[in-house]
Amino acid sequence: MINFRFHIVSLTAVLLALGIGLVLGTTFLDDALEEALKDQLSGLEASLDRARQRNGDLQGQLDAFRDEADELEAQLGERLYQGQLAGDPVLVISTRGVDEEWVEAVTSSLTQADADLVGTWWLTDRLALDDDAEVEDLSNALEASTDDAERLERSLARQMADVLFGAADAPDEVQVGEAAAPAEPALLSGLREGGFVQYDLPEGAEGDVVELPASGLRIVLVDGPGAQVPASQVLQPMLTELTVEGPAPVVAVAPEELPDDQAEEDPPPVLVRIIRDDDTLAERLSTVDDIDRVSGRAATVLATVDATPGSPIIGHYGTGDGASRLVPPAAGDG
Repeated sequence: MINFRFHIVSLTAVLLALGIGLVLGTTFLDDALEEALKDQLSGLEASLDRARQRNGDLQGQLDAFRDEADELEAQLGERLYQGQLAGDPVLVISTRGVDEEWVEAVTSSLTQADADLVGTWWLTDRLALDDDAEVEDLSNALEASTDDAERLERSLARQMADVLFGAADAPDEVQVGEAAAPAEPALLSGLREGGFVQYDLPEGAEGDVVELPASGLRIVLVDGPGAQVPASQVLQPMLTELTVEGPAPVVAVAPEELPDDQAEEDPPPVLVRIIRDDDTLAERLSTVDDIDRVSGRAATVLATVDATPGSPIIGHYGTGDGASRLVPPAAGDG
């Protein structure tokens, strides 16, 4: 007969065996798990190294493609753009914060086309009118009697449109020597002195101000992400005023829009998108949505050629929504 003491000893032995087994088993499992995790980590690190190598190779290929595209565009421009805008005055307008690379690409292409590049107007962040000093200074520049920011913005749009409308009018038949000499508009002089507009002049230009012709001006507007003043605040109202009577010799351009997952949250729409979404402006102004491509820079030159003062040909070019072609068609093929 098994006594109580035997039960105690047996149970103790079983519990001790279970404890020893648990400890030994846990230790064994811990070692095995640790080795497995180390193997997995090593595998992940190797995969990551391979991915980095692939990314590096792809980035190298992308850089090579970009260099090739830049070289191609430069060489194409030397041969194909030459004489397209021979002597035609062209003004470029952009907003500070827009990547200067795009403005330089546009001015370079226009120069290759032998345009008479009169210079660039840079709209500054002072036009945001987000403090009393800016409002007061703009009121003085416009010689206005109000300190209401919205009324000043409307006045600015009208006055800038009037300046551009006069300069972009179709040239009259005049005798040699009768045309008025190019000059800096009084409005722009005041805006420049107030820090609302800055000038860039083409290399070799005389003087230090942008002078507009009395007529025959073509206008290229360069917009893009990062503009310090939204296009809807200054450029859109100005263009609305400029096109009241009909189409204008204006081409608005921008780089391709970033995919939604790469763009900043709720970015303000660029000018090209604003124009294409406005039925009236879309019929009266031309646009190019991909100046970061060789085809976009070619389209910019050709659309500017078509922007004949008095009878511009309107079209929308590029790869984005609202574009009908990559580049303008040959004359008579529209």
